[in-house]
Amino acid sequence: MAFGLPDKGAGASDVQSILFGVYLKALWAAMDGVDCVLSGCAVTAQASPDMTVAVAKGSVLTAGVLKPVTAGNVTITAADSTNPRIDLVVVNSSGTKAARAGTAAAN
Repeated sequence: MAFGLPDKGAGASDVQSILFGVYLKALWAAMDGVDCVLSGCAVTAQASPDMTVAVAKGSVLTAGVLKPVTAGNVTITAADSTNPRIDLVVVNSSGTKAARAGTAAAN
């Protein structure tokens, strides 16, 4: 089922609409029982080392398969000097934590 976001492109910034779309996709996958966090996996920014986030121990479903997630750090790549971007912290099909960098853009 496709969702439309009526406010995308209508305002000064699409960030809210883009985030809402990401949240809707994640919610839909979780409701289908395909891709979701089952427990834990909280992500928190760290002051040192810079540009890393801590991921708590937990478990996820990826492509409908249960994967344990060990606690550990994920490194975020350097940001664009001008434009913001949205990065995702993910668990891939082998259960490994990673950061998926977004595309920097003015909107």
